[in-house]
Amino acid sequence: MRNSEEIIQLKEELSKLTAFISDFGLEEEFHDTNVQFSCDITDTLSWVLEEISSEDFRSDNYVNLQHLKEIASTIEKRTGNKLQDYK
Repeated sequence: MRNSEEIIQLKEELSKLTAFISDFGLEEEFHDTNVQFSCDITDTLSWVLEEISSEDFRSDNYVNLQHLKEIASTIEKRTGNKLQDYK
């Protein structure tokens, strides 16, 4: 596992970059897939650093596990494959 200093440093660098792009960039620059991915990584690092609770991180504010489970349920109904059997 990485040490916390390295995680904090990366999170701060990503936060600064994405905030700068958000504040001064064009909408299409902010919605660039790399920027959006970096925002997601920043959120994940915040969760790892316990700045975001696990409950909140699992919610629709972040990873939205409930929605992913709904998608899996739809796939189960359509294909007959079961998530619980998937390895």
